[in-house]
Amino acid sequence: MPQQAARAEPFLRRALPWLLFIAALLLTLSLAAWSVQQNAEHRVALMEHRVEAFRLSLAASLRAHLDILPGLRLAAGQRPLTDARFARYVDNVLGGQRYPGLTLSFVAERVSESERADYLARVREDRSTDPAGHDSFEIQPPGARPEYMLLRHQHPADPTNDGYDLYDPGQRYRQAVERAIDSGTPVATPPLRLARDRHRPDHPELTSVVVRAAIYRGDTLPATPEARRDAATGVVGIALRGAALVRDALPAGLSTEARVRVADPQAPAGAPMVYDSQPGAPALAEAYRFTLPVADRRWEVTVARPPAPWWQDVNDGTVTLLAGGFACALALTALTAGLGRIRHRAEARVRDGLARLEAEKAQLTRSETRLRQLFENSLDAVLNTRPGGGVVAANRTACELFGRSEAQLVAATRGDLLDLEDPRLAPLLAEREATGRMRGQLRMRHADGSTFEAEVSSMTYQDTDGQLLASVIVRDLKPSLDAAAERQRLEEQLRHAQKMQALGTLAGGIAHDFNNVLAVVLGGVALLDTDLPPGHVARPHLERVRQAGLRARSLVQQLLTFGRPSAEGRWAQPLRPLVEETLALLRLSLPATVTLDADLPDEPLHVVTEPSQLQQVLLNLCNNAWQAMPGHQGRIEITLRARHHDGRDWALLSVHDDGAGMDAALRQRIFEPFFTTKPPGQGTGLGLAMVHGIVTGHGGHIELSSMPGHGSVFEIWLPAVDGAVDGPASDAPRPDACAAHGHGERIVYLDDDEVLRLTVEALLLRQGYTVRTFAEPADALAAIAADPAAVDLVLTDYDMPRASGLEVARTLRERHATLPVLIVTGQVTEALRSACAGMSGVGVLPKEYIAEQLGARLAALLGERGRRS
Repeated sequence: MPQQAARAEPFLRRALPWLLFIAALLLTLSLAAWSVQQNAEHRVALMEHRVEAFRLSLAASLRAHLDILPGLRLAAGQRPLTDARFARYVDNVLGGQRYPGLTLSFVAERVSESERADYLARVREDRSTDPAGHDSFEIQPPGARPEYMLLRHQHPADPTNDGYDLYDPGQRYRQAVERAIDSGTPVATPPLRLARDRHRPDHPELTSVVVRAAIYRGDTLPATPEARRDAATGVVGIALRGAALVRDALPAGLSTEARVRVADPQAPAGAPMVYDSQPGAPALAEAYRFTLPVADRRWEVTVARPPAPWWQDVNDGTVTLLAGGFACALALTALTAGLGRIRHRAEARVRDGLARLEAEKAQLTRSETRLRQLFENSLDAVLNTRPGGGVVAANRTACELFGRSEAQLVAATRGDLLDLEDPRLAPLLAEREATGRMRGQLRMRHADGSTFEAEVSSMTYQDTDGQLLASVIVRDLKPSLDAAAERQRLEEQLRHAQKMQALGTLAGGIAHDFNNVLAVVLGGVALLDTDLPPGHVARPHLERVRQAGLRARSLVQQLLTFGRPSAEGRWAQPLRPLVEETLALLRLSLPATVTLDADLPDEPLHVVTEPSQLQQVLLNLCNNAWQAMPGHQGRIEITLRARHHDGRDWALLSVHDDGAGMDAALRQRIFEPFFTTKPPGQGTGLGLAMVHGIVTGHGGHIELSSMPGHGSVFEIWLPAVDGAVDGPASDAPRPDACAAHGHGERIVYLDDDEVLRLTVEALLLRQGYTVRTFAEPADALAAIAADPAAVDLVLTDYDMPRASGLEVARTLRERHATLPVLIVTGQVTEALRSACAGMSGVGVLPKEYIAEQLGARLAALLGERGRRS
C-alpha cells in the first residue's frame, strides 16, 4: 500500500492544477448560470410590475368613466332637460377631462302614450341652442305603445338615432333598461356593436360596452324594485370602446412584449372580445390573470408572456463574468503547478529527517498507548495525585464516579473529593507516608456534595522527572449495598402489580354479574313504562328507579374502565363546563393554603371525551401539584386555549403550579407506572400513568416543562372537533325501549340466566318479534338445525357455562352463513370486537344498554341481511 501511494503521489501532483482549473471553470459557469437566472427573475419581476401597473391604470380608467354617470343623471334629472342644459354638462364634464374609451353618452326619457303629444311638442319647440328647433323629431320606429324610452340627447350627436325608442319590441334593449331601473345601480352590456356603427366595416376596434343607469323622481333612491319602476323617469348611459380604453391603460413595453386579452365571461356565445392585442393567436400557458368590476359585470383580463430563450437573459455582465472566470482559472492553474514543484523539492529534504524521528516516535507511542489503555479502560476509578492531594490525571471511570470532568478533577482540592471529617482518613494517610501504600474505606464526595462509601487503595512512586506521585484506585461500594434493596423494591412492585391486576379482574367480574341485574331492572322499567298510562301515580317512583339504574350502570362502567380503558361513552362536548365542574370539586378538597385560579375562554371549545375520564385527569394533576408544594402552600392555575398546530385544531388545557419542580431525571420517569416520589405506603405510582393513558387514548399528548424550584407546567393537547356532533344529554328524550321495531321476525334467544331471559323475551314481544328462548346452547343449535328457514336472527348471551356466545356464533357461521347473530355481553373487550368484525352479520351489544338499544340493533342486522340477500 505505501508503494501504491508513492506511485499515485506524482500523478496527483500533476493532476492537481488541472483539477483546480476544472473546479474554477465550473464555479465560473455556476456564477454565469446564476447571473442568467437573476436576469430572468428581474425580467419576470418587471413584467409583474407592468401587469400590476396596467391593472391599476385600467381600474382607475374604468372608475373615471363610470363616474360620468352620476353627473349625467344629475343633469338629466333637471326637468325639462333642454339642449342647453345637456350642452353645459358636456362642456363642463366631458370637455375638461380626458376619456379615451368614451365614444358616446346619452339620455333617454320615459314617456307614456298619454304624454306622447305634449312630449313631442316640447322637444320640437326646444330652441335653447338651435333657433331652428327640432321640427323633424319623431319616435323611431313609429307605432303606438303603452310607454316609450326615447333617446333625447347624445354626445357626439347622431340625428339618425334621435327619438329612437329603447322599448321597441323589435329589439332587446328593454330588458337591459328595466334591469337598470329595478336594480338602481349601473348595468353594463356584454361586448357589442353600437347602432351608430352599423354602416361601418366590421372591426375589433368598434367593439363597445354600454353602461346604463336609471333616473328617478325625488332626491332618494326608492327602496323596492316596484317603487323604482314607478319613480323611473328615464335612463342615462355611456358607451366605451374596449380597444381604446385598454390601450390607453397599457404601460410602455407591455403591449409589445405580451398578449393582452380582455373578455366578459358572462357574455353570450359568439359575442366579441372586449380587447385582444393579437387576435387569432394561440393562447399561452404562462399568463397573469385578474378580474375587474364593470358595473354589474366583471371583466377577465389575461396578460400572456411569450416564452423567452435562455440567451435572452445573457447580458454584458454575464459575458464579463465568464471571461474573468476563465482568466482566473488559467492563472490559478499556473500558480498551483509552480507551488507544487517547490513543495516537492521541500518535501524531499524534510522526508529524510522525518524518517529518523518516526522510528523513535513509534516506539515511544506504543509504550504510552499500552499504559494509557490500561489507565483509561480500568473498571475502577484511577487517579494520579500528588502527595499533598492535587489530582494530576483521572480516567473515564473516575470522571463518571465523581461527576466531574478531568479538568474539574485536576482543579479540585482534597476536600472536594474526600470527607475530611472521616476519622479513617488520617490513619490511612499516615500508613501511606510510612510504607508507600495503603488500603481501606473512606467517605468520598460527588460533584453535587453528596457522599458515598468507597474502597480506596493507593501507592506512591516517582515519575520520569523524579517527582513524587501517588496512584489512587477508588471503588464505589454503593452498587453492592443497593443490590439487595433494589431486589426487595422490585419484589414489592411485582406484588403490588399482581394485587392491582387481581383487583381489576375482581372489578370486571363483579361488573359483569351486576350488568345482568341492571339489564333486568332497566328492562322491567321499560316494560312498565309502556304499561302505565300517562299521569299514573306510580310513574314518579318508576322514574326514580330508572335514574337509580342508570347511576348504577355508570358505576359499573367505571369498574369496567378500571380493567379495560375504552373509547365507549365518549361524545363531543364543550370543555369549559367539565373544567368548571372539576374546579368546584377541587375547591372543596384542596387545602385553604392553596390558591386555585382558572382562565377559561368564553367561546365554545369541543372535544370528544367521557366526562369522568377528563375530570380524573384534572383531579390527579391538581392533587399531585398541591402535595408537591413545600408546606402545602402555593398556587395552581388552570388555563384553556384553542390552538392550531400541524394543520389541525387542538384544545390546550394547562395545569401550572409554583411548587418544588422537577429535575431532568425525574421528568424522564414521571409517567412510568408504579414510579412515585412519595414515601412507601402513601402512593401507588399509578396516578400520572393513568393520566398519560387517558390523554393518549383520546388521541392527544402531554408536554411537561419543569425546573427545580420553579414549579411545573403540564400541557394537555386534545384534538378539537366541531361542536355539532351529537352526544348524550340529560335533558334529551330517552328512547322508547318498547317501540315496535319488528314485524313478526322470528328470534331465537339463548341465555342461561332465567330472570334476564324472561325480561328480554317480554321486551322482544313488545317490539313486534316472535321469540323462542333456550337456556342451553346445544338445545338452541339443535332447534335451528332442525328448521333453519324458521329463524331470522339469533340473540345469544356471551358468558355461559358450556359454550360462549362467540362459539355459538362461529358454529352458526359454519352451518348457516347468512343467519344474523347478536352477542350480548356484560364486558365488551377488544378481542371480542375483533373476532366479531371478522365474521359478517355478527354484532355485539353491551348488556347494560339492552333496554334502550336492543330493538334498533336487531332491526339493523335484519336490514343488513335483507340487503345481502
